[in-house]
Parts: sequence; C-alpha cells; structure tokens
Amino acid sequence: MKKSLSSIIMLALSLGILSAQSTQNLSHATNDNSAPVVYFTRDISPQGLMKVYNALSQKRTGKVGLKISFGGPTEDALKPELLTDLIKVTDGTMFDSCGLSANRWTSKLNLAHAKKHGFDKVGKIQFLDEKGDIDMPVKNGYLLKYARTGAHFDEYDTLVSVFKFRMHSLSALDGAIKNVTLCLASKSGKCLIHSGGTDADHYHDTKPDVLEKSFADTLRAVLDYKKNWAFINVIDDFAPECSCHGTKNTGNIGILASTDPVALDQCSVDFLLQTAPDEKTRTEWEEAHQVKVLEYAENLGCGKRNYRLVEIR
Repeated sequence: MKKSLSSIIMLALSLGILSAQSTQNLSHATNDNSAPVVYFTRDISPQGLMKVYNALSQKRTGKVGLKISFGGPTEDALKPELLTDLIKVTDGTMFDSCGLSANRWTSKLNLAHAKKHGFDKVGKIQFLDEKGDIDMPVKNGYLLKYARTGAHFDEYDTLVSVFKFRMHSLSALDGAIKNVTLCLASKSGKCLIHSGGTDADHYHDTKPDVLEKSFADTLRAVLDYKKNWAFINVIDDFAPECSCHGTKNTGNIGILASTDPVALDQCSVDFLLQTAPDEKTRTEWEEAHQVKVLEYAENLGCGKRNYRLVEIR
C-alpha cells in the first residue's frame, strides 16, 4: 500500500470515518498528501453539517460571519434549518449583499426574501452594503485591480461560507466561489465583476472568460483580505433549471466542506459530472457552466483542483 493512501486511511480511522472508496468516480480525487482535503457526509442535517465543519478544525476568533445567499423571491435557497447547530456553536451572524435586480436592490427587499425563506427564524441577519463599500486589492490578477464589497465586511474575523450548490442553474458556476465573490460583492462590486473591472456603475452582459477571470480575481482579493475561511457546499434535492440535455434531479448527495474553495467546488462539480450519460455530455455541461473559473482560480494560487476526499459517516 502506498504511503499516501495509508496516511489518508489513518486519518479516516482517527476520525471514525472511511474514505478511499468514495473517490473512485471523481475525476480530480487523488491520494496525494499534498492535495487539500474535502470532507464529505451523506447526512444532510444540522448534525451532518457540523460533522464536516468540525473536521476542518477552524480556529474561531473575534466576530463570526456566515456568508449565506438568501435567494430571491422564487429561488431554491439553502434550507435555513441546516444552519441551526452551526449558528449555536459559532454565535455567527448570517450576512449577504444586495443584488442588481429590482427585487434585490435594497437591504429591505433582501430581508423580506430572507424572511420568506425562514432565515430570520434561525439567527441574526446583516446586509454588508447598508453603510457604504470597501475595496480589496487584487494582486497580479487577470482583469480587476480591486474587488468591492460592503463596509460591514470589516467587522468579521472568522468567516464560514455555506452554499446550496446548483451546477445546473445559472451559467456561472453556482458554488462556494460564486458565494464569496459575486454574491459577496456590493452592487458596484457586482458591476466591476460583470464588466471585467472597467465599470462600477452599470451591469454588463459578460463574455464567459471575462466573468470567470473576474471571479478568480475577486476570490484572490477576498482570500487575501480575510484569511480565516471555511467553505461548505450542500448538494441536496435540486431540479435542473438550465437547457443542458441529459440532466436530472440527482436527489440528496451530501454536504462537503474544505478550507480550499477551489477544491470544494471542483469536488462538487465532479459529483454532478459523474451523472453525465457520456463524455460528450460531460464536456458540454462543463462548457455551459463555466467551470474554467476553477483553473483560473488555481493559477492565481486560490487553491487546488485536485483533492483528497474523506467521507465522514
């Protein structure tokens, strides 16, 4: 047995878990010890979420913020009850930013949607851009010189992103990276992303490579600005909303967590790509949902696409 695989099994045994077999059909899974770990549980519950979060051993200091996308009026949002134990343990405040659409233009409108989905029943809510913006420098990025979010972001010391992963939704990859880039950005920050850094005042219909590079630039800025992050993706019952052929509701897959957002989103993508009926369809799905953002983000040092999967039972 290779030493790297042995080390993974020892880690699994120490946590009371089993891994290896879950990696067989995931294209970026590896036994390389240098790869980041993605923890996985099939238990989609508040307790299951805590299993993978606790496995990350995040050191919490200061004020804890939970980056949640509360969703629009008809959006299939994260189930708020999944957050109950996490909020209790961390005393975290759920936060989001306003959107460019008319029904998400103000914090008042966004709060109404958050309440409709039931988030107000599980914890405190804040919108970052209620009192102005802050700029976060982008170092050696593709297009952006800075990324922009709401001023309240400065109040938080420990960050946890929790997102309902929906690959077959919008064209832009709908996972942790989007949650802490486009969804984190204030309205002018969203304009910067959509314009490739050229316009902070107007929405632009963006070419895929511009949007993907802007996401990667923003992720680099966010990770440099706030370093203590944990990332969680929930892949539960979701009906595809795109025009990709061969898609289906895959039902409940599980909850994944990592300190590496690139590894986490790549693993989440791999779980759904393995449901493609053939290689041609798999490639079409990748192109339709702009997964090249993962390559761009890896090239900027935001994380790695190869990962070690550890399943927690």
